[in-house]
Amino acid sequence: MRILQVIHQFPPYSSQGSEVYCDNLSRELAKTEDVRVFHVSNVAHAWRRRFRRENIAGLETYHCVDGGNYARLSDWSNHFLRRSFRAALDDYRPEIVHFHNYLSLGDDLVTLAHETGAAVVYTLHDYGLICPNTLLRRDDGVLCGKADPDFFQDCCPVLIRTGLRRIAWAWSARLPALARWQMYAGQDPRPWRKAVLTTATSWAARRLGHPRSADVEQKRTFYFTHTRRILRDVDLFIAPSRFLQQRYVSCGLPAPKIEFLRYGLRHFPAARRHAADGVRFGYIGALHPHKGIEVLLEAFSDVEGPATLHVYGSVFGSPISASFWRRVTDRNRHSVVFHGAYDNRRVGDILAGLDAVVVPSVWYENSPLTIQEAFIAGVPVITSDAGGMAELVRDGIDGLHFKLGDVADLRAKLAHVVRHPELLERLRRGISPVPGLEAHASAMLTRYRTLADRRAAVVDRG
Repeated sequence: MRILQVIHQFPPYSSQGSEVYCDNLSRELAKTEDVRVFHVSNVAHAWRRRFRRENIAGLETYHCVDGGNYARLSDWSNHFLRRSFRAALDDYRPEIVHFHNYLSLGDDLVTLAHETGAAVVYTLHDYGLICPNTLLRRDDGVLCGKADPDFFQDCCPVLIRTGLRRIAWAWSARLPALARWQMYAGQDPRPWRKAVLTTATSWAARRLGHPRSADVEQKRTFYFTHTRRILRDVDLFIAPSRFLQQRYVSCGLPAPKIEFLRYGLRHFPAARRHAADGVRFGYIGALHPHKGIEVLLEAFSDVEGPATLHVYGSVFGSPISASFWRRVTDRNRHSVVFHGAYDNRRVGDILAGLDAVVVPSVWYENSPLTIQEAFIAGVPVITSDAGGMAELVRDGIDGLHFKLGDVADLRAKLAHVVRHPELLERLRRGISPVPGLEAHASAMLTRYRTLADRRAAVVDRG
C-alpha cells in the first residue's frame, strides 16, 4: 500500500514532540508498507523557495522549502505549495494520504489529495479546524467552549489575515502578521523596546484595522468555506483524545467520521531515581506562553522544603516565545535549573532524573506526548484539570490535578508532594501501560486498509 504522510516540519528540521511522533509512525509503517513523506519547512535561506526529493535516514521525502505563512491568508493562494504537492501526488500516486500538523500546510491540499482518488486521513493534533487561533483560546486568554456548528461566533480570528491588495502577497505573506507583532511587543522585557514596538503596532492597527475586529465577516466566510470543504473531503479523522473528539462532533463533524485513537509511542528503558536530595520536579517541552511555564515558575517560587525544579525546553525558533522567555527568566529563581533545549532521543535519560513531571498548560491540550513519555518512565504527572491533560492523568491514582491557570492551587499540590514524598511511590504504582508504537501503527494500518477497500469498491461500482 502506498501511503503519503503530510506534515509541517519533520526531523531533522524540527524536534518537537508531534513531529517526532510523525517520524516514528512513518518509519514503523515503512517496515511493511511503501511510505513517503511530504513536508513543508523553514530552513536556512527559506526565502528561496524550492521543492526537492531527499532521503532522510532511509525514508523517501518530498521537501517543500517555503518560508511563508500562507495557510491563513483569506484572499491569496500559495500556488508554489499547490504545485509542489500536486507534483508529489502525480509522482507517487498514493492510495492513502494522511495529514498531520495543520498549520502552514495550506487549506486546499486536502481537496487536491481527495481529487486523486486516494483515501484521506487527518489526525487532529489541535483545534485548527474549529478555532482560527488553533488553541480554543482567544488572544485575551479566555478559553472557548466550542459546542455549536456555528463555531466562528465567539472567535477573535487574529491569525487570519486579509490583505492590502496593492501589496504583492507573495512577499508580504512572508512577514509576520500584525497580530504576531502585537504579541511580540506586549511581552518584550525591555521597556524602551516595548514602547517603540507598541507605538508602531498601534499605528499599523489604525491604518490596517485591528486584527481582532477588522474584516471579521470576510474572515468568517473564508474560514467556513475552507473548513467545511476539508470536513467534506477527509474520509476519516483521528482524535488522540476524547475531549478533542467531542469538541469536533459538537461543532458539526459527523460522529461516524471521527475515531478516537490514543497516540502510540516508542518505548524506552525506564530507570528509577534513588536519591535523598529532595523532590525533583520537571518541566519538559516548548517554552511557549500557552504552555503555562509562567504559572509553574510562579507557583514553585514559594514552595518551601527540599525541592528543585528542572526546566528542559526551547522556544523552537519562535520570536514571540523568545521574547516571552526573556521576560519570564529575567528574575533569579531559587532552586530552578534551566537546562535549555534537549534532544527528544534523550527524554528517557531526562525522566530518569525526575520524581514528578508538571504539565501546567493554560489551554485545552489535546493529548500531550510529555505525559505519556513520563508514564513510560514510571514518573507521575501533575497537570491542569482540563482537556486531554485531565483525560490522561487520573487524579490521585497516577498523578495530581490542579485548577487550570491557578497558581495557588498548583503551589498547594507541589508543596503537598514535598511534605509527603511517599505519595510519589503510590502514584507510580498506579501508572497504566502506555500504548506502544507498534500496536498504534497496526491500528492505523487497519484503518488505512478499510478505507482503501471502501474506495476500491466505489470505483468498481462506478
